[in-house]
Amino acid sequence: MKQEGIAGMILCVMGLGMLLISPNAWWKVAEKWKTKDGSGSAKSYTVILRVLGVVFSGARIALALSSL
Repeated sequence: MKQEGIAGMILCVMGLGMLLISPNAWWKVAEKWKTKDGSGSAKSYTVILRVLGVVFSGARIALALSSL
């Protein structure tokens, strides 16, 4: 398997994971320990996480097409 294919699979898993897993659940796993009160994720965090999910998924499609 080519290096591009492996990188594409990793980007796809990351992108789909950010899109499909609830951003609030992702925040609890990755960021909650960094806060004092643990009140919840900010609206901007949710938007940024969803945008990154779309970017990673788009990168996966671009890598898949370039390896053809």
